[in-house]
Amino acid sequence: MNFSAVSHSDWEIRDTVMEIAAVVPCFRPMLGPLPPLVRFDPSPYVRAAALRCLILDAQYHQDELPHLCESVVLLDADAEPRRVAIRYLHSTLAKNIEHVFRILPKAIEDTDSEVRGLIIEMCSTLLVVEEYAADTVKELQEWTEDSEIGAAVRAVLGEPCVERADPVGHILADMMNSLRIHFEDTIDCY
Repeated sequence: MNFSAVSHSDWEIRDTVMEIAAVVPCFRPMLGPLPPLVRFDPSPYVRAAALRCLILDAQYHQDELPHLCESVVLLDADAEPRRVAIRYLHSTLAKNIEHVFRILPKAIEDTDSEVRGLIIEMCSTLLVVEEYAADTVKELQEWTEDSEIGAAVRAVLGEPCVERADPVGHILADMMNSLRIHFEDTIDCY
């Protein structure tokens, strides 16, 4: 296994190399620098596997890993690398709370439910740190009525659980409210 396998044109070969390196630590140094793979590889599976290798060798990447994971959560278009990054930030929350705070607005609206769930979980820690508490509350309050995460957000905020009498009616009401046309909206008619 050498660096040429890491730059092979077939993503499955690159991914396999990364997966082997994750299991066999002595191979990881032979791969060369992994941050470029995390940032630029066209395959989300390779990006995620490369990030997992970096995390396994976290003691050698303590300074760059939190920044890299923050960047992945904020910028990566694919869920797999974002999940790996947010799991790392979750597991190192005490050391990397400032990175978690910076990703909060983006991660809470993520399309991946695991990313959203982990950021909401971490918000309970952000709320007890005076420096982050007010802005965290402000961000969370925007999500209390969200159909997917609203209950979890309200729980983190310490608000009572609200049972909706008619969930179907609530969903229809939400849909109708989102379809409402406001007078300040511009509609082009051709």
